[in-house]
Amino acid sequence: MTGAHRDSSRVEADREFLSAVHPAFRSGQPPPGIWRLLAPALLAWALSAFAVVRPGTGGWLLLGGAALGVVVVCGELFAGLRDARRKREQERRQPPDSAHRALGKPTARARTPRYLAGPVVITCALVALLGARIDHGETVRSDATLEAQAERTTARSYEVILRGYPTTGDGATWIVASVRGANGWVPIVLWCGNDAFDTRAETARSVTGAMSAAAPPPSGSPSGSAPEPEHERDVCAPEWGPGAAVVVRGTLVKLEAGSSSAFGVRVSAARSRSSGGAASTGAAGLRTGLRVAAAQISGAELVPGLAVGDTALVDQHTDAQMRNASLTHMVAVSGANCALVTSSLGWVVARCGAGRRIRVLVQATALMVFVYIVGPDPSVQRAAVMAAVILLSGYGGKRSVALPALACAIIALLVRDPWQSLHPGFALSVAATGGILLAVPAFTRALARWMRVPRWAILPIAVAAAAQMACAPLLVLIQPGLPAVGVLANVVAAPAAPFGTGLGLIALITLPIAPNLGAWCTQLAGMAGQWIVGTAAVTSALPYARWPWPGGWPGALLLAGVEVALGIAWWLFSSRVSRSARGRPWGSATTASKSAVRWTLGLAAAGVGTLLGPTVVAPTTARTAVPQDWSVVACDVGQGDAVLARDPARPSEVLLVDTGDDAEALLGCLERFRVDRITLLVISHDHQDHFGALSAVSSRVDRALVAPENREGGRTRPLLEELGRAGIPVDIARGGARGTVGAGLPWRILGPSGERVPANANAASVVMTVRAGALTVLFLGDTGEESQTELLRSAGELRADIVKVAHHGSRDQAPALPARVRAELGLISVGLDNRYGHPTTETLAELRSAGTRPARTDELGSIAVSGEPGRLRVWGTSPRAPSESATVVRSD
Repeated sequence: MTGAHRDSSRVEADREFLSAVHPAFRSGQPPPGIWRLLAPALLAWALSAFAVVRPGTGGWLLLGGAALGVVVVCGELFAGLRDARRKREQERRQPPDSAHRALGKPTARARTPRYLAGPVVITCALVALLGARIDHGETVRSDATLEAQAERTTARSYEVILRGYPTTGDGATWIVASVRGANGWVPIVLWCGNDAFDTRAETARSVTGAMSAAAPPPSGSPSGSAPEPEHERDVCAPEWGPGAAVVVRGTLVKLEAGSSSAFGVRVSAARSRSSGGAASTGAAGLRTGLRVAAAQISGAELVPGLAVGDTALVDQHTDAQMRNASLTHMVAVSGANCALVTSSLGWVVARCGAGRRIRVLVQATALMVFVYIVGPDPSVQRAAVMAAVILLSGYGGKRSVALPALACAIIALLVRDPWQSLHPGFALSVAATGGILLAVPAFTRALARWMRVPRWAILPIAVAAAAQMACAPLLVLIQPGLPAVGVLANVVAAPAAPFGTGLGLIALITLPIAPNLGAWCTQLAGMAGQWIVGTAAVTSALPYARWPWPGGWPGALLLAGVEVALGIAWWLFSSRVSRSARGRPWGSATTASKSAVRWTLGLAAAGVGTLLGPTVVAPTTARTAVPQDWSVVACDVGQGDAVLARDPARPSEVLLVDTGDDAEALLGCLERFRVDRITLLVISHDHQDHFGALSAVSSRVDRALVAPENREGGRTRPLLEELGRAGIPVDIARGGARGTVGAGLPWRILGPSGERVPANANAASVVMTVRAGALTVLFLGDTGEESQTELLRSAGELRADIVKVAHHGSRDQAPALPARVRAELGLISVGLDNRYGHPTTETLAELRSAGTRPARTDELGSIAVSGEPGRLRVWGTSPRAPSESATVVRSD
């Protein structure tokens, strides 16, 4: 489960926490709190996000904030002196009674600026403080020695200090660490194992690279170097924890300025040098014990995630279902877990007769221990700081206030690490909490008025809706589309979450001292986990479970505008209803002004119309424009392959060659071309850009055909493991094999031959021909010049009407192959503006010289081919017109 996707669904995780710390959410009343601290915190957050991606801006924030703060303070002092002088003058000129009435009343001109002076001064102080932290952080991160090593791209050894526990997702494992630099400890991320070698900088953004307090430097190792590891192993060993000193060997990569970590290390070998102490070792042991116990019990894979956020046992298929149902937050520790720990212990201590202050001390201690076991996740840190502020206010007997506590959490975490301002988990956690605090009371009253059901049943719906709406624009930035079943799934799964979390925590504690009791608790917690998994499976399979919506900032701003318009329209309507019903037991309404009615109807129409555009109108129009007689479709999945083939006379029998690495793009392509089932899935070879999105379509696949093993990858194949978990029957492709897809789509394997084991995954690529209706299609996988030359020698007839060009049109091609194939059309699946320069000019020239016209997904989008030899019709989803290609019909 990726950091980004795990964080992106934390929209409900603070419900229990907020209900526990403040009774307002049970009564439906608005939560107390003021904006005097929250507004400066939000502004400082925005400025931090602006500054961390623009090196050198931190110093200007420091100077600007300090200067503006000095000006405001001096202005306040001057205004105070002026008011005092005016009061003295009024006292001399007016009678005593009149002067007494006027005493202490500032002039109207000074009243408004002085009211804003406090928040302005707080904002200036925060901006100056964060500017100083950013400036210092940039000095630490800009290490000349490490930058030079990253430019050389050679493997080196580094002694690092781990700052968290291993995190697993989508077949990759990573861990946050720091390395000693010239100016301090530089935050880095370790990418562990072969699956992490292709991790992109965007993945590093989703990992918190928080700089910890200064730790003792590793002895005997110069800056950026360390002794050689004695033996190779997975660096992210489960027994390692925060504070452990580890020697790793790998290639250093410099990350973008806004990344949580300054550098990433593609680790090839590692060894432990020292543990992080008894506390770290003990916490890691507790986590490992719970994971091992859950792995031995069928159906308990979610228990470590429910208890401590450990998702190593969650397979990609379950992860995809939970992601589509907006349920991944339940295995990402946040405010709900903190609430369960603090409220449960508070109740137990109270039952023992302890006073308020003893309860607060016990709860605070338990909270610190829990956060240490879970690790430095941004969501956990935010919830812990909020809980600490609320517990501290309760220690003195004062009323707990949630909005100022949220502001304190934002400020504390940004001061600790300003680079968290761009962390998706931090942003979603704050947005969900703020949405619950501000909107739940109003939602509860509205639902109680219109649904006429008990309040205890309304509250979960209100919480789910408020958090989902608050996070929806941010979620669009991470994953395009709207989870239409998110609220329903969360309401259904909500009762199981506290049981699974509570029993999982009990199992965590009892397993070392009473294994049988711990295993029994793990099994009970697994039942709650199965409820959540079942909810995800059912709701994600519902029709229209996810609505199409544009991604990126345009999509986020569009969705935010829709929510604002509908929110204002709903507020105007509900305010009118409240005023009309007040004092009229029979509900007779007063006549609203025409202006109010026009605004209400106009905003509602604009919001609904804008919402229906991308979700209903555009998909319907696109599906109508799609040619119904297509034989081959090259799906636009970026820098990856995913090609559909069928006989138009048998549209239900579909072959899919590869899945690409973009699940949303693949699912969108299947929906556009109305592919519900995949009769045969062919994975040409074991690279992520060819099977990375397998989990998104595994529930639709009847059978799979995969490439043989290769010497480089060995016998351990994550592809086969994933297919096995999904229950898909698998065949290994062998040269000369033949078959049909259903009853009318014949295929033949041309390579690789079974005479020897291919050297690497590309050399093991499945080369096959498929007869799709009247068209013959040649699939070349990612074969290179050597494999293609062998194909030319060993294969007989290679003539085809369409060729899927190998390796996205790279330079590694056999020059004689296009002339031998003599295809009319060459499909090139390639990402727009990719960093590899694909397709190369040499490959394009070779295709043209053989009479093969290229059709590229970076120019046409998803490409559908229909017709018959000599009269091909090519249709593309993108309006970008190629300079020369086959006859193209472009979509509107």
